Amino acid sequence: MSVFSPGASSLSRRRFLTLAGMTAAAVPVLAACGSPGGATSGGGFSQPDVAPPAQFKGRTNVVVWSPWSGTNHEAFTGLVTRFNESQSDIYAEVQQFKGYDGVTEKLSAGLQARQVPEIAVFSDVSWNKFFLSSMIEPLDGYFTGGWNADTYHQRLFEEGVVRGSSYWVPFGRSTPLFYYNKQIFAEAGLPDRAPQTWDEFRDWGRTVTGRTYRGNKVAMRAYTGADDWYFQGLLWNYGGAMSQGMDVTLDSPEAIAAAAFDRAVINDDKAGYLAQDFVTDFSNGLVATITNSTGALTGLVKGADFEIGTGFLPTAKDVGVPTGGAGLSILKNADPDRKAAAAKLIEFLAQDRQAGDWAVETGYLPATPGATASAAVTKRIAENPSYGLAVKQLDIARQPDAVRRYVSSTIIEVRNAMQKVYTENADPANVLSAAAKVIRKDTDAIRAQYEELVA
Repeated sequence: MSVFSPGASSLSRRRFLTLAGMTAAAVPVLAACGSPGGATSGGGFSQPDVAPPAQFKGRTNVVVWSPWSGTNHEAFTGLVTRFNESQSDIYAEVQQFKGYDGVTEKLSAGLQARQVPEIAVFSDVSWNKFFLSSMIEPLDGYFTGGWNADTYHQRLFEEGVVRGSSYWVPFGRSTPLFYYNKQIFAEAGLPDRAPQTWDEFRDWGRTVTGRTYRGNKVAMRAYTGADDWYFQGLLWNYGGAMSQGMDVTLDSPEAIAAAAFDRAVINDDKAGYLAQDFVTDFSNGLVATITNSTGALTGLVKGADFEIGTGFLPTAKDVGVPTGGAGLSILKNADPDRKAAAAKLIEFLAQDRQAGDWAVETGYLPATPGATASAAVTKRIAENPSYGLAVKQLDIARQPDAVRRYVSSTIIEVRNAMQKVYTENADPANVLSAAAKVIRKDTDAIRAQYEELVA
C-alpha cells in the first residue's frame, strides 16, 4: 500500500468502505416506507422517547436529530436550551447521532419503524433524497412576517428551495477552507498564506515533506477518504464535474485530470497520505495542511497549540468551491401540533442573536445577514480574520452537482474511486469510469422522478 502515514496508522480502504457503505444502503429503504401521513391523519407515526427535565414537563415536546459532536454539539444544545428557557409552551430535546450519516441511517430505520423526530439536521446532500421520497415538509406555510425567505442569505436559502417551496433552511452552512500550520510554513521558508494554485501547493509540498517538526517527520497534507466534498471542488478546478444536470460526467478528461493530481501528490511526491484521523494529525503537528469545513475552525483552534493559518482553496484552470454543511427540515410524518412547535424552534434559531452566536462558537457561515452584521460576529472577525474568510469565499462558491445531491450511490462510488487512487495508486481513468457506470445506472432509475419533482 503506497500510503505514507507519519505517526498514525493508515485507514485501509476495505475498512473505510465498510463504514461508509452503510449510508448508501440506508436511503433506498425510503421507498418501502409507504405514503407519508401525520400521526393524527392515520399515518401512525410516533415520536422518539423524550425525557424533559421537571421544569419543562407538560409542554409540547419537539425532538431534533443532530449530527454534531464536540464544540458544535455544545454550541447547538446551548442554543436549544436558550429556546426552552425563553418560553413556556415548548420543550425541544436534541438527540445526538454520529455525523450526518448517523442521522440519515437512524431516520431511514425510524421511517421503517414509523417513529420520527420533528426536526432533522440534514447535510446539503442528504435532504434531497428524503425530498424525493416525500418525507420532508414544505416550510412556507410556517413562515411569519419576521421569519421567512428574506431572513436568510439568499444564496444559501435558495439551495433548499424546489419549485418555489422551501424544504431545508440553512443552519450550519459552510465552505471548505485551506488550513495550514504557520510554524511549519515559516520554518520551511514558505509565505504566510495559503497556496494560490494547486501547482503551487504541490511545489510547496515537496519543500515541506520530510522536514522535522517537534521530533516528527511531517508531510504536506493528510487526506480523508470520506471527503468527496473536497473532490467536488477539485473537479471544478480542473474544468470537470460529477454531472451536468443529471448527465454524469465523472469520467470526462477533466475529471480524470483532477483525480490524477491527487494520485501524484500521494503516490509520486509522497507528500500526502490517507490518515486515520486527519484532524488529529494536523492538530498534533504531523502534517502541514488539511482542507476542512469552516465549521471546524473553532475546534481546530482550540485543539492546536500552534498558530493556524487559513485561506481560500487553491485553484487550477478554474475556481472550484462547493457549499456544504447543514440545514433544518421538518419531517412530514410528525404530529401536526409538534410540527408547528418545531417551526417555532427553527424561527428562534434564525434570530440574529442565535444565528450570530452559532457562527462565532463554531466557525460556520452566518446564515442570515443579521447574523453577519451582529456585534458578536463582527467582533470575532476583527479578533481572528479567519472567521470572515468563509463569508468572503461564499461569493465564488456554488451548490454541488445534481447527482451528488440526488443519487444515493454517487458519494460512495466517488469515495470508492478516491480510496483506490490514494491507497492503490490506481489509474484515475479506470476507477472513475467504473464509478460513472454505476452512477449512470442509478441516475436513470430516478431520472423520471427527478424530472417530475425537481427539474
